[in-house]
Amino acid sequence: MIELLPENDPVSALRFLLLEAVNREVSDIHIEPMDRDCRVRFRIGGDLSECFHFSQSLMKGLQVRIKVVAGMDIGESRRPQDGSFSRVFSGRLFDFRVSFLPTIYGESIVIRVLSGHIDFIEENRLGMTEEQEFLFRQVLANKSGLVLACGPTGSGKTSTLYAALRLVSTPKVKVISIEDPVEYHMAGVTQVEVNEKSGLTFAKGLRAVVRQDPDILMVGEIRDRETADIAIEAALTGHLVLSSLHTASVAAAAVRLQDMGIPAYLLASALSLVMAQRLVRDISSVEKRGIFITKEIQRKLFLPEAFIGKKGYQCVGDAPMKRRGIFEMLAMNDVEKKGIYEGKSEGELTELMQRLGHRTLKELAVDAMEKGEISMSEAAVVYENG
Repeated sequence: MIELLPENDPVSALRFLLLEAVNREVSDIHIEPMDRDCRVRFRIGGDLSECFHFSQSLMKGLQVRIKVVAGMDIGESRRPQDGSFSRVFSGRLFDFRVSFLPTIYGESIVIRVLSGHIDFIEENRLGMTEEQEFLFRQVLANKSGLVLACGPTGSGKTSTLYAALRLVSTPKVKVISIEDPVEYHMAGVTQVEVNEKSGLTFAKGLRAVVRQDPDILMVGEIRDRETADIAIEAALTGHLVLSSLHTASVAAAAVRLQDMGIPAYLLASALSLVMAQRLVRDISSVEKRGIFITKEIQRKLFLPEAFIGKKGYQCVGDAPMKRRGIFEMLAMNDVEKKGIYEGKSEGELTELMQRLGHRTLKELAVDAMEKGEISMSEAAVVYENG
């Protein structure tokens, strides 16, 4: 149901929106001007839902209020702006990242909601299988090596890295992260935020960080050769390094780093664990019905042909769903390291891993579908893009 916001008080309206977002576990708040009025949409479980409408006069007040609390220029409305602020709700600290974008109807606002609590690893809400979680923890117990989380934007890489930080951070080790931006504040971790305007890039920050006597480093993303060089060198000189990479698969990660200019022999020596992941809606706890996928159903629902003969599930109703990850995970052993050292292509590395019994994202998506953990449509997206 679409509701109306109170019109006369932008301060109360903003607080109301933030509280609603926190209570509904919203990831992003979209505050959008339109030709006659304005609307608010919440992104929940990956999908946007239209929730509130309000007047353009309230929008002007909201824009000023948000700019003030986010430390932005209230006199600037013709250029994009970014800012942030924090609030406490029910004893929990929440960070809010704000983006303003000029449009033909006025400034559009998106607020990213970041919870200060990272409790998903204890409940295994990351979505790893028992074997994968054991391997994850086992590799993180090492004192050196490079651990990579791979996937497209919005695949949950940051959550995985923070879960890793939570596991490794103890009073006995120095843990430093360099991030763009810092999304969660973590006790016991020295967190550095990239600021390219002032010259603090990932590479420059990382060079400074390695002189701070760290045991464990987290680099939010490897974007260029310089950052990759420093991360590899740190991993080879007694540091555990955690980072992310925009690649679709485990095999693609090794090839991407070589394309950046990292010598194969260094990469083979440094890599400890590579994870490729996707975010999916978890239907385990919602009402659903099972379907045997015939050729007719496959064609009707535009499913991959590989799904024919499998069991799938469709949700009944519109109950809210949590999101979880599906992980393709590979700990680097001698055979895999040899394949990287020999400069094998992505296809050749994938073939090698499958011969060794490595399970791909596609296979894991089909398994999750047949177990009733994800829907047929979610499994199809992972399968087609995995």
